[in-house]
Amino acid sequence: ALGVIRTEELLAARRIDGAHQFFGRGYDFGFSKTADETRKHWPQDSLLRDVITVMRAFQPQIVITTFSGTPRDGHGQHQISAIVARDAYNLAGDTIRFPVREYGEPWKPLKFYRLARFSPQDRTLSINVGEYNPYLGLSYQEIAADSRSQHKSQGEGTLRRKGVVWDYLMREDSRVPAPPAKEEQSIFAGFDTNSVRNFVFDGRVSAPAPPLPIELEAVADRQAVALGDSAKISLAIYNRGRVQISIPAIKADGAPRVVLPDSVYRWTQWYVGREISQPWWLATPRNGDLFTPKITGISEDEREVRRGAHIFVTSSEMGRLYLSSPIVFHYVDRVRGDVQRPLIVAPGVSITLDQAVTMARANGPFYQQLKTTLRSALGDSTPVTVTLSLPRGLSADSLVRTVSMAPGATRTLIFKVRGSLSRGTHQISATASARGKTYQTGYIPIEYPHINPQRIYRPSTMSVNAVDVVLPARINVAYVPGVGDNVAPVLQQLGVPLTIVDADDLPQTDLSRFTTIVVGPRAYQSSQSLQGNNDYLLAYVRNGGRLVVQYGQGEMQRPGIMPYPMTLKQPAERVTDENAPVTFTDPQSPLLNAPNKITQDDFNGWVQERASYMPSTFDSHYRTMLAMSDPGEQPNRAAILAAPYGRGTYIYVPLALFRQLPAGVPGGARIFANLLGGNTIK
Repeated sequence: ALGVIRTEELLAARRIDGAHQFFGRGYDFGFSKTADETRKHWPQDSLLRDVITVMRAFQPQIVITTFSGTPRDGHGQHQISAIVARDAYNLAGDTIRFPVREYGEPWKPLKFYRLARFSPQDRTLSINVGEYNPYLGLSYQEIAADSRSQHKSQGEGTLRRKGVVWDYLMREDSRVPAPPAKEEQSIFAGFDTNSVRNFVFDGRVSAPAPPLPIELEAVADRQAVALGDSAKISLAIYNRGRVQISIPAIKADGAPRVVLPDSVYRWTQWYVGREISQPWWLATPRNGDLFTPKITGISEDEREVRRGAHIFVTSSEMGRLYLSSPIVFHYVDRVRGDVQRPLIVAPGVSITLDQAVTMARANGPFYQQLKTTLRSALGDSTPVTVTLSLPRGLSADSLVRTVSMAPGATRTLIFKVRGSLSRGTHQISATASARGKTYQTGYIPIEYPHINPQRIYRPSTMSVNAVDVVLPARINVAYVPGVGDNVAPVLQQLGVPLTIVDADDLPQTDLSRFTTIVVGPRAYQSSQSLQGNNDYLLAYVRNGGRLVVQYGQGEMQRPGIMPYPMTLKQPAERVTDENAPVTFTDPQSPLLNAPNKITQDDFNGWVQERASYMPSTFDSHYRTMLAMSDPGEQPNRAAILAAPYGRGTYIYVPLALFRQLPAGVPGGARIFANLLGGNTIK
């Protein structure tokens, strides 16, 4: 879901700053340290082909990269993006390696810059991005601040700043007769503005075109239409100008129309749902860490236009005009006011289970309330039958249920599933039947006020990983959630008695009734309340409790957060290779032996990374038991730090268990169970 959210946040940003957004096929596989590591996931020639396609379609005169293409970029993905950008600049005109029939007409950009914001000593050009644009009523920094603030899932809210704000570029190449790099006064220096091919539009000195006084509107009679079904669309052309406009032909009858000034022409037509509405890059399965749809050089704003309604009109003042409009379902909300939601094409019935992966203790009691969600895109009320398929060892209060679904309705059914499962991976599936068709997929809606709504489709199946894991006796756990934290539900599925405690409630909560308190990943970073109430947690440990804190970032170095100090390098050490060797530096550590005997097998099948933000130094009170590193680096021993504190135990866990448990990794569950108790740190 996060990838879809961040994609939509980019598009929300583009609606503010007006730029065209293009995407390549690279899947965000997680953090990487080097370009070589990134190449193992993203074949560089594949990325280059994508960028060549876009560059030839968009035909930029100037290319500017955010990153340098060197190790100082920090992320391997950042470094590769800059390397590929320069390769594309060099090769976009090469029709031998990149034939016209496949990549489009050749193109040669004329200048290449890199952003020097992170290395101002390398700058060749300083630009006042605080310059005020009288046509827009804002400076470029103010526009950029509003744009960047759309990246809410990354906490990128940015302050508007008035006055002079400098940013820096380094010119790396020029194919035009520009002055020496450090002497030019503008990125446009050296361009022949009289040449149509090389013309550059400078928005600082040219007023933008006024908005058209003519508008097309397209409103659907429902929010979702079933695949293969039709929705009724009400279209209207509003002429708010001073001269009449002509519509050469209306699709409904092919006849021309005239729309007088200050008037509107309305008509209706049918829209047939021919393709499921979803992110285009998710329509087919990935090939490794590359999405599979072909990159065509079409910008995301153009894709949106093509999905909507469009028509040509003519005006004596403005000539022939192309009008377009998204097709929306339109309603009023008492609080938000005018709400417009894009018309979507969906299966007649969407069916989803609330989880795709869950965990259970092998051969132990299994009980789960299986939440099954149905969404109807059918045009009238229809009975829908849901059938469960369970693995051997499980039973349900019912395997078949039928409900009546109104048009556009959402219904939730709860099946009570219980039993016991042998060790291994098992499948639970649900099938919906309606009007002689069966449905085994559904969508998860992604809806936030700052982005367009989206949907992620997945099969209506749940994978249950039954794990040989022993829980500490008589535990009672409190869990303080962190950022993007899905650990607590997995612990509950494993049978851990668990209570969610909000950081604000720590002062008035009787913490002594818990044997263990767990703090979620990056919780201190995201919660000032947790930082302010941390003394209650440390007092709980001094009085004999066990506190397990999952990884944090720089905030963990502040005095009073951890009982004993540690330090992080800049950038912090981490092990991004999920298959990196793990050394047991203290095989007799209680955390590796009770209640589960941890072995090398428990580090098999890990996802994305081994550990994040590992301390580089730490106080001698801390005990360690594991060492690991990425290839070619020195081992780091701080994957788990455990220390007696008062009469209790404090455990700090950079080990990436927060990724392993939601992914159903057995070893992650066994290690986490040991952190919860059943052993003593001395």
